[in-house]
Amino acid sequence: MVLDNATVEKIKALVYQRPRNINEIALAIGKNWRTADRYVEEIKLRTGTIKSITFREGSRGSLKVVYWNNTEKIYSTDIQEKLFKQIELGVEKSDFSPFDIYQFVDTDKRRAYYELIEDESRYDYRIDTLAPYFKTAEKEISIFAGNLAFIHLEYKKKKILQYIQGCISRGVLVKIITNVNLVDLDNVETVLALNSGLKEPLVEIRHDIIPLRAYIFDSTIVKLGEIMSGQGKQGQLQGLLAVYYELRDEAWIDWMQKLFWKKFQSAVPANRRIENIKTLKKI
Repeated sequence: MVLDNATVEKIKALVYQRPRNINEIALAIGKNWRTADRYVEEIKLRTGTIKSITFREGSRGSLKVVYWNNTEKIYSTDIQEKLFKQIELGVEKSDFSPFDIYQFVDTDKRRAYYELIEDESRYDYRIDTLAPYFKTAEKEISIFAGNLAFIHLEYKKKKILQYIQGCISRGVLVKIITNVNLVDLDNVETVLALNSGLKEPLVEIRHDIIPLRAYIFDSTIVKLGEIMSGQGKQGQLQGLLAVYYELRDEAWIDWMQKLFWKKFQSAVPANRRIENIKTLKKI
C-alpha cells in the first residue's frame, strides 16, 4: 500500500498528542502492525518529525514506541545551544569551524586530520574518504553544502553524482541544504533530474545559506570539513589547509540530525527558487 498524505498527517497528529506504540497507530489507521511500522519508518525518513525507540529489542516482548521529534529546541546542553546560535548567525564558511563541535566529542568517537593544499585547482578534497559512504548508505543521507560542485569530484573513475544515483537506485533518501542560485543552477537541476521516472522523489534540495559543510550518513557517522589559511604572520602555519573531521558519537549525530531538520524545514524548496531564477533576463 502506498502511503498517502492523509495517512501521514493522521499518524503525525496521533504522535504529536503523545507517544504511541505501533499497535495503537495500526488500530487508528485501520492497518496491520507491519504496514503501520513501515509507514512510521517512511515518515521518519521523509519528514524527520517523528522518531522511535524499541524496548527489549530482539525479545518476544519487544515494544516499539513512536514519539514526536521536537526540533523547536534542538539542544540539550548549554554547549549545543551556543553552537546552534553560532551556526544560525553564520553565512560564510569562515563564520563557523567544525572544530567547535569536534572538541566536545568523546575522543574514542571522533577522528580528524589535516593536510596542506599545494594546488587548489587540482585538489580532490579527499573524496576517497567520502565516496565509500555513499556506497554503503542504507536509508538516508543529509548534506549541508555551500554549492553542488562536489558532484563532479571523482573516485575510482566515477563522479559523486553517479554514487548519488546509486543511492537512489537502492531507495536511499538524499536531502541537501545548499545555496540554490544562478551560478549553481545547472548542478542543482542535474541532481534533481535523478528523480526522473520515480514514483516518489528520493532527492530533495532546499535553499539556505549556512556556514557548515557536512554529510550525515544514516545515523552512523558525520563527516565535516573546512578550508583555512594563515594570515602570513609570524608563527602561523602558512598556505592553504584542509581539515577533515569524523564523528561517531550517537548523541552528537542525533544533534546534527536535529540541526539539519530544523534548517531543512524552514528552507526554500529548490523548485521554487529555480522558477524565480529563470525569470532573470540576460542583457
